[in-house]
Amino acid sequence: MPTYTNYAGELSTELDAYRKRGEKEAAHHRPPGDALQMDQNETTLQAEAEKWIGSEQRLFDAVLTESSRAIAESGQKVVELQGRADQLLLDTTLLATIEADMSAERDALVLLTENRMKTEVDWRHLRAINGITIQASYPESVIWHLALIFALALIETIVNAFFYENSQGLLGGFTVALGVSFINMVGALILGYGFRYKNLSKIDYRFVGYGCLIAFLVLAIYCNALFAAFRSEYQLILDPSDGIQMRHGFAIAAAEAKKIFYLGMGFSDLTSFVLFGLGLVLSFLAFYKGYTLDDKFPGYGALDRTRKEALKSEAVQQEMLRQKIKEYLHHRKAETQAILHEPAQIINLASRRISDLQIAKSTLINQAQAIQRDFALVLSTYRNANASIRATAVPGYFKIIPDLIAKIDVSPATPFLDQLARLQTDVKIWRDENQDALNLKLQALQSDSAKILSFTFSAFLRDVENEAKERINRAVATVHRDNLEMTTNA
Repeated sequence: MPTYTNYAGELSTELDAYRKRGEKEAAHHRPPGDALQMDQNETTLQAEAEKWIGSEQRLFDAVLTESSRAIAESGQKVVELQGRADQLLLDTTLLATIEADMSAERDALVLLTENRMKTEVDWRHLRAINGITIQASYPESVIWHLALIFALALIETIVNAFFYENSQGLLGGFTVALGVSFINMVGALILGYGFRYKNLSKIDYRFVGYGCLIAFLVLAIYCNALFAAFRSEYQLILDPSDGIQMRHGFAIAAAEAKKIFYLGMGFSDLTSFVLFGLGLVLSFLAFYKGYTLDDKFPGYGALDRTRKEALKSEAVQQEMLRQKIKEYLHHRKAETQAILHEPAQIINLASRRISDLQIAKSTLINQAQAIQRDFALVLSTYRNANASIRATAVPGYFKIIPDLIAKIDVSPATPFLDQLARLQTDVKIWRDENQDALNLKLQALQSDSAKILSFTFSAFLRDVENEAKERINRAVATVHRDNLEMTTNA
């Protein structure tokens, strides 16, 4: 597709060239004095000038085309605007649509609310029967909670590897130390976890909890004494792979370890005493980590996590529904505001097209006059140069300058300007007739939105909670009725 540009004095740049051509033609006695039409040079100049006139006309016609398209599009927008406004003003389905959305989510919300209520009942029941008045306390991450134990167990293993070093070197010592650390730490951790049962109200649980404490104290003292005594015996074993020698050494260590309870155990050296003390400290630390692995009331931490998860799931579902309603209400208000603002946009578009047309019209006339002026200047220069040299009289048509301005046509702009002006008037009238009704509709939407979010949605949540309670009651009543029927039949 060709690209057209505005004229920018291109003809005037050929002034010298045409002066020389006029002189050259005069030297050959051309054009003849009786010539009735312009010669080839003049014809070429006129053709070039007409080309620029045509280019300016096409640029003007392009503006006309855009104006025609804008008129058609704006007319279509006005028709659509009228339809949308009528539909919006007559629409009374706002509340019904929102209620339908809430009904679609009702079953899911009822299930989540019912689950939350049941978990809260279990949570409150455990608090009541055990006299719990504080919030559950437990580590957020079990792994991070036990990280210190793992680190200390590794350190204990490395240190004990040197203590248990024998004929097999550090590797054999590391193997035995690893087993010692595992038994020491894991046992204390499990018993510390069980010690939490002493906080429950039932005597059976308390017995288990304090039993874990007693078992821990006995095992911690005995096992660490056993490991300390076994260190000395292990270093005397010639072949640790010989089971008989290992059992014999372990039996001697076990007999020696029992003496710890009546303070009769003797440590063979300072290393064994250090091993005993280090193991005892780590045992108590592992016992404490086991005790604080979850809330000090067994089951309370799990119920608290379940309750929080149920609360979170219910809140997330409610918020999703709330956001869906908000988005729908926002869409309806935005649609009303768009209808209110669209007439101004159409009027502004028409104004821009009117301005573009008027500018294009003036530009076409001014450019045509500039082309006519430069064409006449170059043509006159050519003829004067020719006349100044030739011996014969100049042709009679030398006195005539062709009128190129007559070739432009700005008249098509008038009907477009009239149509755009009528479009502006019609849209202004429509806006004045409908603006009050649309503003009232917008105010009603804003008021309804506040009521829906404040009262309707809250009432819906209360209904959901009541339905969840009814479901719980029906389940209890069904169980009771079934039991009653079985008793009657019996």
